[in-house]
Amino acid sequence: MKKRIPYGIGDFEKIRKENFYYVDKTQIIKDLEKHQYPFFIRPRRFGKSLLISTLEHYYDIEKKDAFDELFKGLWIHDNPTEERNSYLVLRLDFSGIETSQGKQALYDSFTDNVKEYILPFLRKYKTQLQVEKEKEIQQENNPAQLMKSFISTLKQSNHKAILLIDEYDNFANDLIGANEDNLYYDILSKTGFIRTFYEAVKSGAQEGAIARIFLTGVSPIMLDDLTSGYNIASNITLDYEYNEALGFTQTEVEQLLDYYWRPDAFESNTKSKILEEIKTYYNGYKFNKNAEQRLYNPDMVLYYMKYLARGTFPDERIDMNVRTDYGKLQRLLKENRKAGTQGEITTFEKINEKEEIITKIKQMFPLEQITGTDEIISLMYYMGMLTIKEPYQAMVKLKIPNLVIKELYWEYIYTKINDALGGEIEFGDIAKALSDMSKTGNPRKFVEFTYDKVKKYMSNRDLIGIAEKHIKLIFLSFLSVNNIYIPYSELEMGGGYSDLVLYPDTRYGVKNSQIWELKYIKEKEDPKEKIKDAIEQIKKYEQDAKFQRLTAGTDIYKYIILAYKDKIELLEQNQ
Repeated sequence: MKKRIPYGIGDFEKIRKENFYYVDKTQIIKDLEKHQYPFFIRPRRFGKSLLISTLEHYYDIEKKDAFDELFKGLWIHDNPTEERNSYLVLRLDFSGIETSQGKQALYDSFTDNVKEYILPFLRKYKTQLQVEKEKEIQQENNPAQLMKSFISTLKQSNHKAILLIDEYDNFANDLIGANEDNLYYDILSKTGFIRTFYEAVKSGAQEGAIARIFLTGVSPIMLDDLTSGYNIASNITLDYEYNEALGFTQTEVEQLLDYYWRPDAFESNTKSKILEEIKTYYNGYKFNKNAEQRLYNPDMVLYYMKYLARGTFPDERIDMNVRTDYGKLQRLLKENRKAGTQGEITTFEKINEKEEIITKIKQMFPLEQITGTDEIISLMYYMGMLTIKEPYQAMVKLKIPNLVIKELYWEYIYTKINDALGGEIEFGDIAKALSDMSKTGNPRKFVEFTYDKVKKYMSNRDLIGIAEKHIKLIFLSFLSVNNIYIPYSELEMGGGYSDLVLYPDTRYGVKNSQIWELKYIKEKEDPKEKIKDAIEQIKKYEQDAKFQRLTAGTDIYKYIILAYKDKIELLEQNQ
């Protein structure tokens, strides 16, 4: 019987005991012990909660007799550390805190959350603690006092604890995304209940009651704003040795695909194409500029495998849970949080136009700085909206990691255009034009429909400075409406970079691929030279080995698209 796919499951014990597939990431445990209070950021849905659960079961003194059952066959089983199964473990998870009903509701929700973790801790370790504190904890309604009572209990015993905090910044990000800056600053002020809570945690560590603390989340903003309230953390997020700590490597994904492959459901030549598509969709993440390996988002890969194991494909490249998560994160990136106009060119658009951006990733920055471009770029990196392309002297070049994240950008652009046009764009019109292209190989209806919206969206002033990159960006945003083609922008081929290459998604049976070379023709400009250049470029591209591999088994259609201020022309190059 095949192992079950652990999509959405963050419980290590459940995975190990109930026949789920587990990608071994236990080597990180030994590395983490180099740091007493590590702070570790990764994007949403990247396996942080499962890591927390793994650490919980590894260090729990009550799980000592279950060590072989839980860890046999894993790296850490054969390479255990001295601290294995030697602590009491308190795990806190700050997702699900109420943030929409004001300060008192937030305070009560946070307090109840802490209490709901400490009370089971007291019951579980009653023998080791030998102190009765349950009634006192139940009656306490102050987060900092709850932590102080917890620490006092530890100090009266002969045992130390490990504190694991998952989603440390979840509620803070919700407040920031909702423009609740005043409430955010209030709870983190010198007397704010979040600051005093973390001050109590820090005191417990310094007094020796808490031996280790592991903090994880998606951004460094709240930790920076805590300042002296919690200034003991060692930020290991960008360290070389933790690049592959979470996420799947290429080898791990290939092993997954081999394990769940259904030869009865798919043609034999489909396997390599599916692997290529999974790589296009979900790969690309890199968390240290000198790291060799790029990583896949594990949650997204498991989502895809869940369908593949049934002999089918998912309808969407990204599931609704992940889409919702990233939608929440995008609210953190609003550049108009304090000022700006609807027509402002955003960082989303700039990155799509340039395909890469040079910056120095900031390890820490407070909320007040995220209106600055450098801080916004760093935040996008931490959230998984950008990743490292390559080193650039003392800085780095960042890029969008994969197609799924690109589509989130394109959807943002599409929504902005549609809002500016008063909601006149109909999904059905775009879908119909794309369907026609998928059947005939002729993109004329789609291109003309899209360019009509380009002209309406751009003002006359904008059209003066328009370039191929602007048109391409809007084409991509409209293509994202109906994902029957996988679009490649700036694909390196034949010694150059193509404007757009479209090849069909395996799921839909489309039998044509496309090369588009876009040329914007300014007033009084003769298009002949640009057409000549485009013809030569297309000839080079179609001879490229990568292009031939991507488009194998399809009919190839080649077009030069000439955009003028008031019209658009298609020149077919299919002879």
